[in-house]
Amino acid sequence: MKRNTQLFDLYWEDILVSKVLPHLTIRECLSFRCVSKTCLQIINMYFAKLKSLKLMNKGFSPHTFRVFATTCRRLTVLNLSRCDTITDADLIPMLLQNSNITNLNLSQCNSLSAKSLQPVILYCNKLQILKLSKCSWLTTGAVEALALHQSKLEDVDLSYCSSITESCILIFIKKFRHLKTFSLEGNKQVTDKILYALSKYSTELKLLNLGGCGDITDKGVKALAVHNKNLEGLMVRSCTKVTENSLKMLRGRAHIDRRSVDPGPIPIYLPI
Repeated sequence: MKRNTQLFDLYWEDILVSKVLPHLTIRECLSFRCVSKTCLQIINMYFAKLKSLKLMNKGFSPHTFRVFATTCRRLTVLNLSRCDTITDADLIPMLLQNSNITNLNLSQCNSLSAKSLQPVILYCNKLQILKLSKCSWLTTGAVEALALHQSKLEDVDLSYCSSITESCILIFIKKFRHLKTFSLEGNKQVTDKILYALSKYSTELKLLNLGGCGDITDKGVKALAVHNKNLEGLMVRSCTKVTENSLKMLRGRAHIDRRSVDPGPIPIYLPI
């Protein structure tokens, strides 16, 4: 009797890996991997071809994460935002195996340390997008090392990174002169010095988030308005020292997250 065609009779690489597995979630792939040795081989083949891995807010065990570290070697995009369980020991081997990463998001990965960035700093020379929002472990030394070894960063998020200094941000800005998107939201240490530096070195800047940077003033915003002609968006919520006096210079060509202040009707006084 002729045997019916089964799943594993299909061409693994051309059909299963290329056409079928991309429709499964990462968790489904990991479950399928546990079914048999054949399934393990197929999933490992699929992971080895992945160029983008997004595990946002997922609680994978160290053992499970090591599966990615040992199989994924072609990644260009790695998003681990809000993965609280990821440690340096988990992440470093993966970064060492994927030096072609161009987009890395480690925002709110609270179990990491600055040590985890060493492979990025030294070997990921194609890095263009770096998200480190709410990474309290980010140090001044790590930011200065990034400025020393990297050269292609264009989209950077350093929001709520309380451990870095204004001086290291200035070094960062002077090095990366092709920044297009930059977020410093929630960094109380930011003053007009940062805005002056951005107006001088970051003329390609399109989107700037300074929300909660309470020490910036109209002087700094005016410098941006005069020199950053490509600016398309400026976030200045909770910046109480920034007024319509400077924001009006940007209205009409850039989105601002604060409405224009309506002066209201001019009172008319009649003689009694």
